Order: sequence, then structure tokens, then C-alpha cells
Amino acid sequence: MYAAFAVYGIGVGATDASTNMQGVTVQRLYGRSIMTSFHGMWSIGAIVGALYAAACAKLEIGLMPSLVAVGVVGVAATLVLSPYLVRPAVEHEASEVSEVERPPLHVPWRPLVALGLVVVVFYLADTSVMSWSTIYLHDALDAAKSVAPLGYAAYQVGAVISRLAGDRFVVRFGAVAVVRAGTVVGIVALALVVVAPTPALAIAAFGLMGLGLPVIIPLAFAAAGNLPGSDADVAIARLNLFNYLGNIIGAGLIGVLATEGALRWIYVVPLVLVPSILFVARTFAPAKEMEAAAQARP
Repeated sequence: MYAAFAVYGIGVGATDASTNMQGVTVQRLYGRSIMTSFHGMWSIGAIVGALYAAACAKLEIGLMPSLVAVGVVGVAATLVLSPYLVRPAVEHEASEVSEVERPPLHVPWRPLVALGLVVVVFYLADTSVMSWSTIYLHDALDAAKSVAPLGYAAYQVGAVISRLAGDRFVVRFGAVAVVRAGTVVGIVALALVVVAPTPALAIAAFGLMGLGLPVIIPLAFAAAGNLPGSDADVAIARLNLFNYLGNIIGAGLIGVLATEGALRWIYVVPLVLVPSILFVARTFAPAKEMEAAAQARP
């Protein structure tokens, strides 16, 4: 089983990276922001997956047949849609060039690490909602078992709304302003989650959190794909590593804090860390602005 999970992880990692590469490529062809809507479809997929799992449980469909069905649909969709993916602008000219003649891949580490820290902080906060919101509502706020899952549902609904609408705000106000606004909304939401005296307020706060933080991640991948002087695909692949680092750190750190009498501390951790995004928000500036800023430095 461990080997199967390892193979699954390799596949998920490759898919995560390659789909974001494809999204950034398509965005470049569009000439405007589309990445938040692109990730909005992922959020819709998460909701559909949750509904599918609930339906399988209600119909008493076993784990194996339900997973096989998902696998068959996934493979079929990949085979049908893959011919329509965008190929690199330089058609396989590079295949005619020997490995010795190819220039070394270049990624500027300073802005990439800044974006990576944003990704780590986001996924730590995201893990706190995905893995612990139901337990928090049930054990800390005495929510009924039928009510406790609504916290995560509200978060995902908020994520869908913010991501589908995010591109319009990026076009109008710029990525940096959207990242800052999403961060501030996330900070307010996390504070409300920590102090919430009732399940209703906590659920509303989780929904507000979804309206703020999830819009940041697609913009991080878009920024990585447009770092001046870098190989876009390599930058996106390396940024994707921080995704799993955030999940690992979040699971370990929050798991240590998640004792029955201190469940509120689960959300104090992201509440303390999320404001750090404001200090590196400038990294989300479009490539032309970053190039101008670099040239202006002595």
C-alpha cells in the first residue's frame, strides 16, 4: 500500500506541475490573467469529488470500484484532451540540439523562494481547514455531526467565488493589490475563527477565509512562470515543491497542537504566519515591472 501511495504521489506531483505550466502558457497566449479561474475549476472539482464520495458512501459502493471508476474517467479524459494542449512556442527545435549545446536552465532563486514561502504559508492554512475544521467545529464548538462539515464546505464555496472572480480584479487592480487584499481578508477570517463563540460564526469565518486566501496560489504560479530571465516551466516545477512542503509542515505542526483542550491553537499558527505574505507581495508584480525595478537598483 505504501508503494502505491508513493506512485500516486509521483503522479499527482507531475500533474500539479504540468497543469500549472499549461495554465501559465495559455495565460500568456491570452495576454491577460486567467490563472485564478483556472484554479477555480480545481475547487469545483474538489466539491464534485466530495459529492461523489458522499454518493458512493450512501449507495454503499465499495472503495475499490469507486476508485477504479475515477481512474477510468481520468485516463479517458486525458487521452481525449491531451492532443489539444498547447505545445511550447519553439516546436521541437531543441530536440535537434545536443545536450552539450543547450544553455543551462536558469531560475532566479530569490523571488522564487519568496513565492515559495507564500505557498508554504497558504498550504499550512489550507491544511488547517481541510483536515481540522470539522473536528474544530465538533469538539471545540459543540457543533452537531451534520453541521461540522459545513466549515470546509463554506471554505470551498468561498474559494470557487474568489478564484472565478479573481482574474477580473487582477486585470483592474493588478496582482499585487489582489494578493494584499486576499491576505488581509484571510487574516480577518482567521482571527474570527480563533475567537468564534458559536459554530455559525466559525462557519461564516471559514467562508470568508475562502474568499481571501485561495486566490493567492494561482497568482503565485503565474508570477513564477513570468520571472524575468528564467525558464518558466522549471520555475513552476520548483515552486510546486513548496506546495507539498507546506502540507507536510502543516500536518506535522498542527497535529502536535491539536489536543482536545487547545484546538483553537490550530488556527493561531496560520493567523501568525499569513501576515508575512504582505511583506513579499511585490514579488507578484508582472515581469515588466520586476525588470524595471531590477534595472533601477544600483
